[in-house]
Amino acid sequence: MPEPDHRDIAGWFAGPKAENGEWFTQVVLRIVQDYHAWRRNYFPEDGVIIDASVRRHNEDFRDAFEDRLLELLGRLKADFPFQSPRYAAHMIAEQTLPSIAGYFAAMLYNPNNVTADCAPVTVTLELEACRLISKMLGYDSGSWAHLTSGGTVANIEALWVARTVSCLPLIVADMRRTLGLPPDPAVQGLGTQPLRSLEAFARVFADAPPGAPVIRAYLDSPHNVVEQGQAAVSRRLGSEPALLLPESHHYCFEKAMDVLGLGRRAVVSVRVDENFRMIPSELEKELDGLRASGRHALAVVAVVGTTEEGAVDPIDELLALRDRRHAAGLGSFWLHADAAYGGYLRTMTVPARIGLGEEATSVSIAGRVQRIPLHLPHHHACQALERLGECDSITIDPHKLGYVPYPAGAVCFRSNLVKPITRQEAPYLSDRPADPEAERTSESVGLYVLEGSKPGAAAAAVWLSHSLIPLDTTGHGVLVRETVRQASELHALLSTYPALDPTPRRVRCEALCPPASNIVCYAFRFTEPASLADINRLNREVYERFSVSGSERVYDQRFFVSRTVIRPAQYRAETVAGFLERLGVSKAEYEAEGVFLLRSVLMNPWYAQAKAKGRFFLSELAAELYSEADAAARVTQQ
Repeated sequence: MPEPDHRDIAGWFAGPKAENGEWFTQVVLRIVQDYHAWRRNYFPEDGVIIDASVRRHNEDFRDAFEDRLLELLGRLKADFPFQSPRYAAHMIAEQTLPSIAGYFAAMLYNPNNVTADCAPVTVTLELEACRLISKMLGYDSGSWAHLTSGGTVANIEALWVARTVSCLPLIVADMRRTLGLPPDPAVQGLGTQPLRSLEAFARVFADAPPGAPVIRAYLDSPHNVVEQGQAAVSRRLGSEPALLLPESHHYCFEKAMDVLGLGRRAVVSVRVDENFRMIPSELEKELDGLRASGRHALAVVAVVGTTEEGAVDPIDELLALRDRRHAAGLGSFWLHADAAYGGYLRTMTVPARIGLGEEATSVSIAGRVQRIPLHLPHHHACQALERLGECDSITIDPHKLGYVPYPAGAVCFRSNLVKPITRQEAPYLSDRPADPEAERTSESVGLYVLEGSKPGAAAAAVWLSHSLIPLDTTGHGVLVRETVRQASELHALLSTYPALDPTPRRVRCEALCPPASNIVCYAFRFTEPASLADINRLNREVYERFSVSGSERVYDQRFFVSRTVIRPAQYRAETVAGFLERLGVSKAEYEAEGVFLLRSVLMNPWYAQAKAKGRFFLSELAAELYSEADAAARVTQQ
């Protein structure tokens, strides 16, 4: 495959110096003018209400408005320069110009995407945009997806559905008994394959005689957790549900278990390896433990792009494990992929793997350009991404690696048969349900989702961006590929800098692990033995030098990085043993203190093009980090 042309990316964004700003200003002006023309042309015979005398009466308000707007614009200048290659901190960067234009245009109309009655245009755009995302993720036309405010709500909704589906085989059995139908051989109680459970639910409606009270049989099932509540169903089953997650999971899952009334203690943490990927054998051990204790799996969550390390869990191996357990009569489970951050990594594999390019790059150290090797992610991430479409549900955030404005998350389900079991009654939104076939093809949104009001502007933003920039290796994959290479470059620079620049230093940098996507976590240590407390103080001091507080000017800050802390409450000492050894600290110190880490998210699209112009921003960042760490070490050791 030919090397991608990085100049394509330059047209998608405003640019770090607003190089596309003059053209885009005209685009925004045209959007406003078009919107005002729409207002003027709607029943022009209605006449003007706000005439010139009324407008003159409001001149004082306009003056006050101008003053306050100037204040707002001035205050916004203190925000972070997300567009700059100097910003390598959190999961935010440029937004694509199409997404900004789409958001701005639809925002003027202010549609509420809860229903087509409020948003006849943008509900359709939401469904079209979600079909593009679902296809990219590997789902077919039988899937169902919609936008959310973000990954937290999307993950909660996925577990909300998984909770009901886990009991669906029992509900189906109850319904068939109530309606006098023979048992369905595909339904085998708890642990039935999720897709089989959903299909069995739909068959009840198909098998029931005309006029039979099928919906009433569903609502009255003693195993219907939606109607009876989880506590009542658990008492009846004599079994409590558990959610199995890798140690690397996002904190929103504890929040989800709280919201769903299942309790945070229902979370079962599964060990990850030294690269922060879930260990399938450890998952199997935990599943066996649940079975032995009489509990059952609500769901298993795999993470695609952990928010701290960017790691991708081995979905292909987890799917194989699920198949083996089902074949052995040990039951199945709902597999949810939390791909809120990393879902767009799949654009590098559609329709075929784009590859990450040469395993070396050019850097500039002390004014001298030289080549250094890169530790690029291995093929296992692609193998996992290529099987993503076999998960039962997937969370993805367009407002992260989709480069779309907030708020824009999404939850995608492998089967649109989940819609009937999530339907909420709202007579002003839609007619009463007919059957699962009618529900699964419904174009409504609000009836089947957790959120009520939803901005149609977000739908327009996602639709316009993704319909213009293909979600494959000809478009978005080129951008994502570059971010992965950038993370590998920073990792290589931090790891080898002392050899590249032989200036005597008091510090060395240790990466938590090689980047699996575009996030690098690292910590500086002293060249001489030191306590973890001193190492943590050193890195906190470095972080302070690469961030700003409310009293500091963002213009004075040369580079930005973020921070995180790994603690034994999340990661067992065995998981991070290799990293602790490289830092020269003990397990006891880790369990007492945790480790303060520096963290860089390399989402910025401009590093490669800046390098072509002779600016090596990542080399500059590495040099500055080492310089500041060395200065902080002198202070810390005094």
